[in-house]
Amino acid sequence: MVKPWDAAISGRLVIPAEHRAAWLAAELDWKSVPGHQVLKGYISGETVGDMVDGVEFVEAREFLEIEWAGDEIQLRSFQGQAGFTESMVGFAAAWAAAAGFGGEGELIGVGVVAIRFGYRVRVGGREASVERIPDDELDAFEAVPDALAVRERMAEIGGAMADKLSAAAGARPFARPSTVTPPAAAPAKKKAPAKKKAPTEKKKKKPS
Repeated sequence: MVKPWDAAISGRLVIPAEHRAAWLAAELDWKSVPGHQVLKGYISGETVGDMVDGVEFVEAREFLEIEWAGDEIQLRSFQGQAGFTESMVGFAAAWAAAAGFGGEGELIGVGVVAIRFGYRVRVGGREASVERIPDDELDAFEAVPDALAVRERMAEIGGAMADKLSAAAGARPFARPSTVTPPAAAPAKKKAPAKKKAPTEKKKKKPS
């Protein structure tokens, strides 16, 4: 049996300015995304905008930051098991919806405390796909700049977040997808609004 765990989500996505409004209004259609079966959870909204602008949660030991930099949207978050279950699939569906609007980028979710697993959503060439990151490739994905930025942000926040960062150094067994999939139950209750940063005009850097 897997202990309660915590995970991080990080991602970048470039959306052409002329398609941003249409993307935000697009309906989430997770089951149409190739590979969607490997990542299960709850989708609390009906449109991309519901996820990008409307997701609501933040506990003392969690954080979610979403920021626009020109045409690029950036996301970084650290969440407990319930938060990850509620938001990872929704954000993955939002990223995947960008494929039809010329979007390019990726979204990565990895286990951080008490567990090791990883999922990756890739968007480009008007296509999107999701895959489980093989166990022997997790080290590389945990060391990418966006993933490291989540840990750096945790250190900056300090307090309970710093405690979680210390706990991340403990034992982390690999988990098969079935141990990450949540049971069929109602989503957790709503939490306090997540922090959203105002748009900034800084130089874009397209994801690799």
